[in-house]
Amino acid sequence: MSHLARTFRLAIIIVALAALDGGMALAQINTEQVMNIGRNALYFEDYILSIQYFNQVIQQKPYLPEPYFYRAVAKISLDDYSGAETDASKCIEINPFIKDAYRVRAVARHNTHKYEEAIGDYRTCLQMHPEDPDIMLNMAMCELALKNYNTADSCLTWCLRRDSTSERACLGMAQLCLNRQDSIGALKYVSKCIDSHKNNPQAYLARCEIFANHLKDYNKALEDIDEAIKLEPSNVNYYINRSYLRYQVNDIRGTMADLDYAIAIDPNNVTAHYNRALLRSEVGDYNKAVEDYDFVIEHDPENYPAFYNRTMMLINIGHYKQGISGLNAMLEKDKDDFVALYQRAMLYIETRQYQSALRDLNTILSKYPKFESGYMLRAQIKQRLGDKRGYEKDLETAVTVMKSKGVHYSSFNPVDIEREHSNEIHQKHARQHYDKQEQEAQRQREMMEGNLEESVEEVKKRFGQLLVVDVNNELKPEVNLESDGLYDEKAGHRRYRNKTRGYIQDNNVDVQPQSVFTLSYYSYDNKLNGRTHFMKEMTQVNELHVLTSALTLVCGTPSLSEYEARARFNSVDYFNGLIATSDVRAIDYFGRAMDFFLLKNVDAAIADADRAINANSDFALAYFLRFNARMVKLQLDEAEAPASGDIEGQTMLARRAREVALNEMASDLRNVVTLSPRNTYAYYNLAYVQAMMGDNEGAIASYSRAIELKPDLGEAYFNRSLIFLQLGDKEKGTADLSKAGELGILPSYNILKRMTR
Repeated sequence: MSHLARTFRLAIIIVALAALDGGMALAQINTEQVMNIGRNALYFEDYILSIQYFNQVIQQKPYLPEPYFYRAVAKISLDDYSGAETDASKCIEINPFIKDAYRVRAVARHNTHKYEEAIGDYRTCLQMHPEDPDIMLNMAMCELALKNYNTADSCLTWCLRRDSTSERACLGMAQLCLNRQDSIGALKYVSKCIDSHKNNPQAYLARCEIFANHLKDYNKALEDIDEAIKLEPSNVNYYINRSYLRYQVNDIRGTMADLDYAIAIDPNNVTAHYNRALLRSEVGDYNKAVEDYDFVIEHDPENYPAFYNRTMMLINIGHYKQGISGLNAMLEKDKDDFVALYQRAMLYIETRQYQSALRDLNTILSKYPKFESGYMLRAQIKQRLGDKRGYEKDLETAVTVMKSKGVHYSSFNPVDIEREHSNEIHQKHARQHYDKQEQEAQRQREMMEGNLEESVEEVKKRFGQLLVVDVNNELKPEVNLESDGLYDEKAGHRRYRNKTRGYIQDNNVDVQPQSVFTLSYYSYDNKLNGRTHFMKEMTQVNELHVLTSALTLVCGTPSLSEYEARARFNSVDYFNGLIATSDVRAIDYFGRAMDFFLLKNVDAAIADADRAINANSDFALAYFLRFNARMVKLQLDEAEAPASGDIEGQTMLARRAREVALNEMASDLRNVVTLSPRNTYAYYNLAYVQAMMGDNEGAIASYSRAIELKPDLGEAYFNRSLIFLQLGDKEKGTADLSKAGELGILPSYNILKRMTR
């Protein structure tokens, strides 16, 4: 997609806090207060928090349209376009006279490439707001995407009649001209945009692209990209593009400076490393060129041009063994590469690998039996190998060939004949690489434009890439902010230190499932949605007042403060005395097991849970606790690095121990489900274990059962989404992510953005 196409994008929706047209008054004061607080949070870009407030209103009064509308606006701000479309549709279903709901739904559909449906909504908006230029511009974008150029022309012309300096309209008309192969017309509109809006970097980039790619005026293109860099000095792609333009005008020093700076900004940029390698080899800096080629091949092993160039560089600087390895790989890819074969033979001779050199020369001479120098080389090798007869025979053959040619010294080299064919081979493989790159780029463009759906394998691949987190390249947008809420010009919005405020979808996260639910004495609630977690069996035990503290349920492994740890040690002493002096009860073993578990003495916790179960086989919480302790024990065991020695054997034993532990944990949870068929958290934890065992179908079924029992369990939606994405089911995965985000699971929005952009 061109810079110009990227520039011509949707306008940001600004929602006023005034009452909506056609809206109904909220009946109860408390509901109205919650709505007002939610709208205030929305105004201050607390999108996640605002969603939680609107959820509360919807839960109490699902027949009100306004909370669906505002929740849709919040979701759009978080790039959850599918969720926004669903909420906007619900708002329209309840009250079709809320005008802005159509606008929100149109933008949501537009961003998910449902262009025709978006156009329908935009037209409805225009019926209500016939003079709104933003709606007309967005509709023009949809028409451009559908290649309805005449209709797009009419929309953009309408906008320019009302505002001849409209930034988006000028750039849109420029894109339309380019689509119609009218580069001069496109240049006119982009220049008009720059005259009125001198601080728009995308406009300079658009004009730079026209000058460079369509008019071949590199000096003017350089002037424009210089202006773009002044406005966005940290954009690595600008420096890579400027390096290309500088090379076109023979500014080698400037080209190198731009590539060095691009790599300083983004050390993992493969394009910058490859271009710098080419430039370094051109100026004779072969050692450093090899370093850049090494980097490119490490990150793109199928890059044949980089591999070929690196092999030649290695040979040029005398790294013959590495050069031979490169030639081996080239010949494995194409055995007809005669020049590579000949080069390898010469390197074998240079490195005294005579048997290998002999094999290559035999192949060369079988194809070119009149190659007198080849016989002389082979004669020398045979002499060094002690083959006197072979040595004499090859010398005799070389003399006979030279006599037949009427020459006194060797002048023929088959490389001169084969070089063109060898170049064709290299060009073929290079074309295959570039064609593959272009096909992938075209697929990405088509997917971005909504003309192509990702395949199951592509979804799996994309999700697999998210699982590999490079800590050195992780996006950390809130570092070095001097105050909360500073405006980020590059991002186009504010950034916040508070991880729950603003555009939290831009904060890259590790893709990890939400943890299992664990019994504890120390609870915390989700500050976003205010929910705590309860089990019937847990409440029943608490009502007996036989434990030293009240049981709670938390998502994750609880950790204790110094004060809490002392309390648990005191509790262990209490149960020790009770067990030693009284009739043994299952609840006493359970209580001590809880203390041992929280103190991370998991072996003792498992032993006491065993005793509680032996005393009362129907004690569901004891099975639940034993599962918790076994899970922590597995985590601790796997955290220990294998000792030196028989690593393979230790790995096999560890794998077997893991299988046994997972089966034991699954058995505990199935016992809980048998004793308590409606225990949501047992199903959730069972799903977690099934996923660890690789039983994705079973995990999905168990998460679905947990959701059926507790429809607001965001952790279950989130974890199920990861399995769907791992299986390549993008539609179900993104739907679950949207719901999980709605229920306060913050990482959902970042993963949703990374899977749908």
